[in-house]
Formats: sequence, structure tokens, C-alpha cells
Amino acid sequence: MTEGPAWLNAIGQIFHVIPDLATPEQVQSSLREILEDPELELFWWSRDERCYVDVHEAPRDSLAKAPAQVVTLVEYDTRKVGAIAHEARLLERPEFLDSFVPAMRIAMERDRLQRDLLHTIEQLRASRLRLVTAGDAERRRLERNLHDGAQQRLTAALLTLRRLERQVEGDGEAAALARSARDSLAAAIDDLRELARGLHPPLLARRGLAAAVRAGSAQSAVPVELDLEVGEGLPPAVEAAAYYVCSEAVTNTVKHARATRAWLTIRNAGDELAVEVRDDGIGGARADGDADGTGLPGLYDRVEALGGTLELESPPGRGTRLVARFPLAPGGEVS
Repeated sequence: MTEGPAWLNAIGQIFHVIPDLATPEQVQSSLREILEDPELELFWWSRDERCYVDVHEAPRDSLAKAPAQVVTLVEYDTRKVGAIAHEARLLERPEFLDSFVPAMRIAMERDRLQRDLLHTIEQLRASRLRLVTAGDAERRRLERNLHDGAQQRLTAALLTLRRLERQVEGDGEAAALARSARDSLAAAIDDLRELARGLHPPLLARRGLAAAVRAGSAQSAVPVELDLEVGEGLPPAVEAAAYYVCSEAVTNTVKHARATRAWLTIRNAGDELAVEVRDDGIGGARADGDADGTGLPGLYDRVEALGGTLELESPPGRGTRLVARFPLAPGGEVS
């Protein structure tokens, strides 16, 4: 690499040969080929460690590995970016310092920004997953507390009230008051039971996704045709999210779609769980807001927190189709 055109080619290869999001090892390996220096080492400045780290992110006090190597710093006037330990012969060409190193500075800065962005995205995804998991656990706790606490106490009170109703049966006014109180209390228990079921259906925890979906669909005011291949051992967070996708989609069909029928399909392909709900309604559903009370924004957050995707197709007059896909790692865990 002694001619100018060769140096221009080397500079171009920094951006065209080294792929985007290449690992540090790949960048170092590519530079060794581009510069024909098999011992070349590349270092990034770690702002957290306040030192240089090699391509394996190990801190390095001494950058030069061999006596024949020299170290060229890759930096701006105001901040450090990295360093290159290389053969001294590269300094014989002014293009190395004048053109190649500045190009490397841009490339290394871009690489660090990309990796920082990916790290931030992964942290955000992990945080969202923790929130979803914690939310589901809280829903289960509230459902158990309502069922084992308030609901049972109200049911006991209803039984007592029914006994009282029988005792005052001959007293017209008292009997009427007892009947009214009994009906109101029975309605309140039904409301509480519905609330508890909405928080987290007990059937989902006891018998799994398929059973909970069948039970929920059986209560729908619109006939729902089921095609379920759920499989075993789904992560609880995926089961809960898939159930709420089904529940919300069927609820929207009943409330908004003016549909005569709905179709609900679940497929477990081993590496992915796919949930599809469609209807023959009026369409026109939107995912960019919740003015019509569809609950779709919340579903998007829940599905995406698990690394999944949610797709909505709802052309006016042609029905609505909602598809959620959840990635699964081997063994059924969230990937």
C-alpha cells in the first residue's frame, strides 16, 4: 500500500467492506486485511471505564503488543474515540494520518453510537418486559384477593340476606326491602366477579390459554369460530398477552364492528406463537389512537414489550383482521 489510489481504496473500504453493526472483532479483522497488518489491534475508549478496551471489551493499560508496533490515537480535540496499534511502516505515508485515521474516527464513532443505541433499545425492551410481567402478577394478585376476600364475604352476606328474606316473607314492606337488597347485592357480586375475571381470568392460570379463550368466546354476543393449536408450556407473559389480544379483539368486534361472525386462530409453530382474530364487520378500525375505546394502543405496548408484533388490517366495509406474533425461544421461553 504505497500508492495514493491504494490509500483511497483503503479509506473507501472502511465504509463499504466493513458491514454496518459489525462486531468489534469483525472490524479489527477487516482492518488487518485492508492495511495488510495481521497484528493490528483496535481499541475503543470506554467512557464508563475511563480507559481503552480491546475488541473483547477488556481494559488495556498498554496498547502496543509488540516492540515493532506504534499506537495512533483516534480522537477529536475534545474527546477520545479509540486507538490503533499497528506497524510503524503505515506512518510513512501521510495519507494514513491525514485521511485514513480521520475516516476511522468517523467509523468508530458511528460504531459506538450504533452499539449504544442497541444497548439502550435492549434496556428499554427489558424494562417494558419487567413492567408487563409485574403488571400481570399484580392482576393475578388482585383477582385472588377479590375472589378470596370481598367476593366470598359478599356471597356470605347474600346467603344471610336470603335467610332474612324468608323470615320476613309475611311482612309485605320488609319482604320487598329484603328482595330489593338481595337483588342489588347479587348484581354487585356479578359485577365484582366480572371485574375479577377482567383483571386476570382464573381459568387462564388453571387450565391455560386454549381453555380461557374457549370460555371467553362462548360468552361473546357474536359467534366466534375457533381454530386453536396452542401447544404446551407457553411463558405466562405470552399466554396473558395472547389472551388479552383475543379478548380485546372480540370485544371490539361486538362493540364496534357490527359483525355477524368472528374467526379466532392460534398457531404455535415452536419458535413463534401467532394469534389472528378477524370479523366480517364494517372495518375502519384505527391503531393510531383510542378515541373509540378499542384498547389497541395498550395491546401494541404489551405485544411489543415481549418482542412481538401486532398488525391491523381494517379497510372500510371489508372487516377487520388483527394479527399478533410472539417470538419463542427453544423450550417455549420468550426469545
